[in-house]
Amino acid sequence: MSVLDPVPTLQERDWPPFSALELTDTLSSCSSQSSPGPDHIMWVHLKAVLENERSVQLLVTLANACICVGHLPKHFKDSVSVIIPKPEKPTYSTPKSFRPIVLLNTIGKLIEKMISNCLQFDMINYDLVHSNQVSGVHQRSTEDAGLFLTHLVCTGWAKGKKTSELAFYIAQFFSSLDHAMLLAILCKQGFSSIVVRFFASYLVDQFTSYLWGLF
Repeated sequence: MSVLDPVPTLQERDWPPFSALELTDTLSSCSSQSSPGPDHIMWVHLKAVLENERSVQLLVTLANACICVGHLPKHFKDSVSVIIPKPEKPTYSTPKSFRPIVLLNTIGKLIEKMISNCLQFDMINYDLVHSNQVSGVHQRSTEDAGLFLTHLVCTGWAKGKKTSELAFYIAQFFSSLDHAMLLAILCKQGFSSIVVRFFASYLVDQFTSYLWGLF
């Protein structure tokens, strides 16, 4: 943990409660073709239910309660890991010919998406994400990365220089992330203590079942 000592600790910021608009905007971006998780609820079902204003308010209340009490219900921690074959492999006798996809309970996944949107807004707003990180960050698409790289190359050409590129892709980063370190980083970055407590609950007691065909 001592690696964080030189990092300045930002002042703790309030975490604003979710709104009905945030929920409906997040839901509208979800594909109706996605496979459901253990609750068997598809996005198309949830979109139909949440056309009712009372249902929207109930779900917003649930999402805010999860943050306020710093607890993610066990129901939302259950998932199904489906083992699917990668297409056009010469043989399917080795594990590398398959890949797992994790199917979460749909309502829990919607709440996670809302939290992710708020985290990213905060991180970009307070410059907490490195400017060269583009993967998985809002407003920093592959096109943005190409434009940035092109700018560097053209600037080098104007100075009579050549440009070399060194890129990193850190595979399996999140699955090996130390939980205590993550929580400490959130504290350092000024995220609300209730958010830190929520993630302390989110990171433990996750449960999955593996599904291979009908087995």
